Amino acid sequence: MLVKLVKLVKLIKTSKFIMYSTLINLRNLQNFTQLTQLNYMRKFLFLILLCFFGSNETALSQSPLLPMEQLQKTKLYKSIDEALLEPNNVYRLNLSNTGISQLPTEMSTLTKLQSLNISNNNITELPSEINNLKNLQFLNLEGTNIVNLPDLSQFKNLISLDLDNISTLNGANALNKIFNVKSLRELSMSSVFIMAVPTEIKKLKNLLKLNLSRCGLTEFSKGICMLKNLIYLDLSFNEISSIPSDIGKMKKLEEFYIGGNRITSIPEEIEELDESLQVLGLATAESDSGEFVGNPITKDEMMKIEKLLPNTKVIFVWN
Repeated sequence: MLVKLVKLVKLIKTSKFIMYSTLINLRNLQNFTQLTQLNYMRKFLFLILLCFFGSNETALSQSPLLPMEQLQKTKLYKSIDEALLEPNNVYRLNLSNTGISQLPTEMSTLTKLQSLNISNNNITELPSEINNLKNLQFLNLEGTNIVNLPDLSQFKNLISLDLDNISTLNGANALNKIFNVKSLRELSMSSVFIMAVPTEIKKLKNLLKLNLSRCGLTEFSKGICMLKNLIYLDLSFNEISSIPSDIGKMKKLEEFYIGGNRITSIPEEIEELDESLQVLGLATAESDSGEFVGNPITKDEMMKIEKLLPNTKVIFVWN
């Protein structure tokens, strides 16, 4: 990098000399075209400098990510005070159930942090300084009292976001911000009131797991069917009455849970998932009682589903 920089500086100095000499000679010329070309050359060199130093400034300001196997072997910090004493060594921080009500602004110094868990605390907002955590990959906010999410577009490396059981969260606003996180692979928003999923969810092309159970959904968004890489989908305990035929396009889907809804039939296109779909949960267990809750599906319809999916484990109960 240093050698390239030296060469670039030499090139710039040489170019400046050439431009200066050319300008002197142009005093004796009346060719306006050459002067115009020279101005373009100077602008071009300026753009090269801007791109070079701009890109290197970004690269130098961000620490390299640890591979998953190596990340799991790093120390798990459980105290914010201890973490702030050793900011350059903190890759994982678990503050779950610690009784904190806010995060300190000094969090911005934890630039190597890749995993942050602040679940089940009375936190109502995240400080803007959290946007400095460019390496963050795993963020768990479950059970907090957050109302609005910060701008998530800065988290280019975020792959897992847990927002379960945040009753205070503005679901629609949260989704609009989440759609900007193209790197996301796992999204869980169980018990967050959403009511409807915009088709823009299709922007999350890398999403592998999606949990929207107990979100007050009244329909199965076709945008979800456009998530071609999805392998796990949970829409249990909503108010969904039908499944779109586009379900057949989700060729990689392995587990699909939709118990506790108002489904009366399954589209025949689901047969196209026979090779990938391992579990179809038309009934889902209540977390408190453990009792399975199904859908108003007739026995004849259930027999048809089993014929369409001979290689799939179908979970159901008769209501």
